[in-house]
Amino acid sequence: MSFSADVKAELARIKVEKKCDMLAEISGFFRGSGSLRLAGGGRFIIVASTENPAIARHYKTLIKEYFGSNARLEMEESQMPGRNGYRYSLTISPNEKSSQILRETGMMLIREGNDYLSDGIYQPIVSKKCCKKAYLRGLFLGCGTISNPNRSYHLEFVLTSEQVANDLKKLIGSFVDLSANVTRRKEDYIVYIKKADYISDILGIIGASQALLDFEGIKVNRSTRGEAQRISNCDNANVDRSLSASEEQIRNIQRIEELVGLDSLSPGLRDVARIRLERPDANLGEIGEMLSPPVKKPAVSKRFAKIKALADSLEQKSE
Repeated sequence: MSFSADVKAELARIKVEKKCDMLAEISGFFRGSGSLRLAGGGRFIIVASTENPAIARHYKTLIKEYFGSNARLEMEESQMPGRNGYRYSLTISPNEKSSQILRETGMMLIREGNDYLSDGIYQPIVSKKCCKKAYLRGLFLGCGTISNPNRSYHLEFVLTSEQVANDLKKLIGSFVDLSANVTRRKEDYIVYIKKADYISDILGIIGASQALLDFEGIKVNRSTRGEAQRISNCDNANVDRSLSASEEQIRNIQRIEELVGLDSLSPGLRDVARIRLERPDANLGEIGEMLSPPVKKPAVSKRFAKIKALADSLEQKSE
């Protein structure tokens, strides 16, 4: 299974104890995956779909436990392009309290004595912190995905309502040091998070404890590999620069040797020149230690600078 499927499988096994959390989670799931069908007489049929049978069973149980309603579970082949397998639909008819469920979840409200379908997240449902967590869990199970953290850090909720997307952004932002972004993708509104630490927080908030541990382990391994690669790149760059400098120094020494001979150099310059010819791979610090008496790296660098200046001068005179 994918990492996202593993997360959802873990969440679908959670036993919700508090009634307020049951209502919040059911509400979030309906907002993320639910739709309505007309049943006549101003009544509606609620349909919530998922490709995960464990999620379907989880909400059938939760709906029964909270509302006492028997949601009908149906299975059909997926009609989504590029998707194989089945979709599992929970259907709640008027006889199974669909109107009462819509009202209590805040999806249907009353204005001037008339029922109307609401948009956005019904705030009384998420008034408590525990309910906010449960609502986010329901939304993630309904319309959320998370990428494989070995490849990238990305968690998103795919929503059809701009208002729900904006409300969800605010809901996520109500947690300390946590934020999300909203974008448009064709006809959908995407609430997404790309920062690894924020994704860890979301996994903890919605109750995916094992997935959180796995995610953190992968994050640490990626960080370690990235740091090792950075050090390796720096080391390689330093080696390349050292080899390039060594090659230039050897060319300068060879020009002096051809034009006037190394014996024409002062003892200090002659010593570093001969060591460089013998040890092309040595760095300046190592060359300084080979001298008698030893000198520091800046002193060696100055000597090679003088050798270069002399080589350039001799070459100009010979032209």
